[in-house]
Amino acid sequence: MSLQDHYNLDPLRNLSAEKVQARVEELLAEGGRLCPCQECVLDLLAYVLNQVSPRYATSLLGDLHVQPAFDRKRQVEIDLAIEAGLKRLRRHPHHAA
Repeated sequence: MSLQDHYNLDPLRNLSAEKVQARVEELLAEGGRLCPCQECVLDLLAYVLNQVSPRYATSLLGDLHVQPAFDRKRQVEIDLAIEAGLKRLRRHPHHAA
């Protein structure tokens, strides 16, 4: 039997993933730096999520131990991973040109 059979896992959230998705949405809205095709967006999300530290919460209120310095560190980590991911995508896109 799996955990999902016994527990509702829906409240379990990766706050880092939410921040990454929000930042990628901003990039898409800005236009020009990220190809908006499904392959490129998913490749960037996968790359960045594999680079950043996950931060899980189970409360709808989010992280109960928010520390401003930690939040800034996480944002810098995400921004650096996005820049590296964008460079990698430019060199090796998976979509047909």
